[in-house]
Amino acid sequence: MSITTKEIAKICNVSRGTVDRALNGRAGISSVTRERIQAVAREYHYRPHLIASSLSRGKSMSIGVVLFDLKNRYFSQLSNTISLAAREKGYFTYIAVSEKDYESEMHILQNLASRRVDGILLLPAIQGRDYIRFLKSLEIPIVTTGNHLPGIHHVSINDFDAAFESVAHISHCGYRRICFICPPLRKKGALKGKLNITSQDLRARGVRYFIDTNRGYQFEMLLQKDYADKAVAMVRQGGGKIAFFCSSDVYALELLKRFREEGISVPRDAGLMGFDNLDILAYITPRITTVSTSVETQGRKAMEVLFKLIAGETVPNVCYVPYEICPGETL
Repeated sequence: MSITTKEIAKICNVSRGTVDRALNGRAGISSVTRERIQAVAREYHYRPHLIASSLSRGKSMSIGVVLFDLKNRYFSQLSNTISLAAREKGYFTYIAVSEKDYESEMHILQNLASRRVDGILLLPAIQGRDYIRFLKSLEIPIVTTGNHLPGIHHVSINDFDAAFESVAHISHCGYRRICFICPPLRKKGALKGKLNITSQDLRARGVRYFIDTNRGYQFEMLLQKDYADKAVAMVRQGGGKIAFFCSSDVYALELLKRFREEGISVPRDAGLMGFDNLDILAYITPRITTVSTSVETQGRKAMEVLFKLIAGETVPNVCYVPYEICPGETL
């Protein structure tokens, strides 16, 4: 067991208050006394009692982070950025995975609240008035990224605009037959409307708005789990060269793999575009055209907003970070 401040005080023949000042860099003691106390603390491997320290400061110096999963490289990149940003401020991060499960997400948030975290960065898989009321009842600063919740601080790219500009880019590359792939949208009616897929929905709306406001396009959407099978069939049925715009690089990578297995060449036989600009794309040939959602910028901005809320500052309810169309070799 680690030595306590009471025991350090006894060894050094000083008060516990003096020990506290020496170990926490506070004024009011001589340099000789400070050095002696710190030397004893090192010799006996003193470790501060974080819970007690948190109670005395009124802060736990911890942040809760709730993600969908860590299998998707997007969330891995995001969690890494968040952890580094928190560490720079002296905060510890609790990272939890909801797997887009309603009960799991509620349980995680209640658990984080019971641990007295100072703030929560949330990628919500739930929506609805009852859920928003629950979040506000926690009385903890919360910032969402990815999916949006009305009335809760939010940091992300403008998904609608990014999707609109992506289809415009596909059009500029000469395609008039376009298919949007977005499997999460098939769950739009799940959990009685509580499932939160607002980011994917906004991307679909951006795509649809371009198609509706511009004539001369053949347009389809694939929302099924077996979207790769459907895409192969669409290429082989003819009817003009087609471009597949995927709502995530994960789907684009899966489709590229399937096309290779079927002998379909990209972009000779079909065009392909993803969304997110995952770091793994740097190792894929041909380089997939995609949208950079600036994962690192988004994560750091979300943490910046969260720290401001923790400090009691007033910040805008919604903050957009830049995105960028990244031309590749697949259109």
